[in-house]
Amino acid sequence: MKKKYIILLILIAAAAGFYFFTPSFESIVRQVVHKYGSAVTGTDVNLDGFSLKLANGEGHIGKITVGNPQNYKLKNALELGGISVKVDIKSLTKDVIIIESVEVNKPVINYELLSLTQNNLSQLLEKIKKNTASAEKAELKADNQAKTEEKPAEKGKADSAGKKVIIKKLVIRDGEISIAASAAADITKTTVKLPAITLNNIGEEKKGTTVAETVSKVLNKIINTAYQTVVDSKITDLKNVAQESLNNVVGGVKDRIKEIGIFGK
Repeated sequence: MKKKYIILLILIAAAAGFYFFTPSFESIVRQVVHKYGSAVTGTDVNLDGFSLKLANGEGHIGKITVGNPQNYKLKNALELGGISVKVDIKSLTKDVIIIESVEVNKPVINYELLSLTQNNLSQLLEKIKKNTASAEKAELKADNQAKTEEKPAEKGKADSAGKKVIIKKLVIRDGEISIAASAAADITKTTVKLPAITLNNIGEEKKGTTVAETVSKVLNKIINTAYQTVVDSKITDLKNVAQESLNNVVGGVKDRIKEIGIFGK
């Protein structure tokens, strides 16, 4: 066979590999982030609009959303959009995927007050602290089980889902924290800027961490920074926002009692 035909066959095979592998990889990433992100936070975590160019390792994520705990009116606590990623393509075939960089632009963090002593961000931090270890164990168990049961025709499928991760640099910039009370969650009372966040070499010390642990570290840093920023800002009307929420609730209860005639009018 002539050399030029051999080269042509190689190019066709490479193109076919790009075509079939890319959708599979992107689907796996979305499923894994949803599964273990939700396990870590105890709320609904979703990744939308993920694309990756295998030619240069550049990728884009439309949005990552982290749902609020129960009893809060706003659907999401975090909305991370405009995410650019750079992946070391060679690492995709190895046990540890190297992500060279992640850049998050203009994320929105919703700080919602349920009462004077309850807010969604502090509850999320508690859930992350409580759930991370068990989520990581579940991920490792699922990976080991998948590898054991893996059929020859499915070789590589379990490995793709169970790989560990190293993120060399994560940058979050131009974020905003929106503050609202649950009784009037459709009204943003005030906003403050989220300080720029930079994390380096996530997972490198352990030579790669699970998706659960990686998600935990990133979200913990973002939520902690947002929560501390609100506390340090000493917003003068923050207490009034919460008090207004409580007054509305109490007022509603009083009105209902009057309607049904309990304790008189």
